Amino acid sequence: MPTKIDAETFRFIKQYHDQQGAVPSYATVSAQVQDFEYIPDVSDTYEYLAKQVKDYAGKVAVFKVLEDPELQKKFDSMNSLEFIETLEHELHSAKLQASITAGLGTDVLNDGSKFLTEYQKRKQGDSNKVWQSKFPTINRELGGYTEGNVYAWYGRSGRGKTIAVTEEGLQAAIDGANVLVWAMEMPWYEYMARVYSSLSARRHMMKAEVDGTIYNSGFYNRDLQTGELAPEFETAFKIFTQELAEGQHVKGSITVRAVDDDDFDRRDLSALQADIEATNANVVIIDPVYYMDFEQNTSKTAGGDVAATSKKLRRLAGKTKTVIHVVTQAEETKENKDDGARQIDIPERSAVKKSKAILEDAAALLAFDSADKTAVIEIKKGRSGGEGTQAELIFMPSFGVVQELDYNASLVKEF
Repeated sequence: MPTKIDAETFRFIKQYHDQQGAVPSYATVSAQVQDFEYIPDVSDTYEYLAKQVKDYAGKVAVFKVLEDPELQKKFDSMNSLEFIETLEHELHSAKLQASITAGLGTDVLNDGSKFLTEYQKRKQGDSNKVWQSKFPTINRELGGYTEGNVYAWYGRSGRGKTIAVTEEGLQAAIDGANVLVWAMEMPWYEYMARVYSSLSARRHMMKAEVDGTIYNSGFYNRDLQTGELAPEFETAFKIFTQELAEGQHVKGSITVRAVDDDDFDRRDLSALQADIEATNANVVIIDPVYYMDFEQNTSKTAGGDVAATSKKLRRLAGKTKTVIHVVTQAEETKENKDDGARQIDIPERSAVKKSKAILEDAAALLAFDSADKTAVIEIKKGRSGGEGTQAELIFMPSFGVVQELDYNASLVKEF
């Protein structure tokens, strides 16, 4: 309030209303608040008057932030990013004080025109973007991946769940998405080798013979990682990377923040939002999610830090209109074997040992397991159904071959 009289007037009116259920007359206010000045016949609109009051309140709030004696101490003790974020938070609060809310929510009965406008946008593909999966079963059961949602993947260690999620990111990039990857346990070179192997397999740049069957494949991942491509393949690989740089095969972009990046120190939600905004990301992969810097556990309950992070991650997906894939891990169990070979064994939701709250908050849960050149993705939870449905895959990531089985296809394997 600009003056002490204004503050006293407001407090009295509020107290009177709380007790009587109505506002007092101007005569009552004048009698109770010394020096109150009543102005009769005010013709200005309520909206105009509210705007003036809010504007003044916003300026007062900004003044308090800038004149805070602690501001210099924060500036001296924090690094630049921390100080900027603190200042942004305080100025955001001031912004809220200066803002005027036109209305609360949407009137379902009277805002039909608003709905029809959004309906036309969705009909034309201009709103509520859906990024398709590489795997037909996922598209059929979930309808692809819708912006504003979090999708959780889980599986046991070393089974290849990172590869499956990477394939989804690459498919989105091929379709035009800007993809941001937080690879928090994989070096950048290793991640890029996997990406190049997969993208080249989609171009049928190599052929691989496995157990007597010839597959259209990509550059052998291990040769890329060790720098041991044959000379003729090395020449082809250089041409391939040049084509990627020219945008011939991928419409969107892929940005990787890897575990060995020198500037990848902060891994909290604020840093994630900054990266999303910097890359204009449409699709985000966080692998694994339990390596993030979780929010403070203000609830003082077990798992409260994960729960708080999960809720804010959902909000961030909605706020930034992104699809966010998060990867976590399931408990190790005794392997199922047949004649010494490991068999597919999809883990149950109860086997997830980290980040359980994120599984509960996700729009869909996707469990993964692999064995002997095959793999399975099973939908464990889907907002639109599909629970229990499985996608069976040919799974030979060393050659870049990760593709859903087509039982109607010919024996010639073209992946």
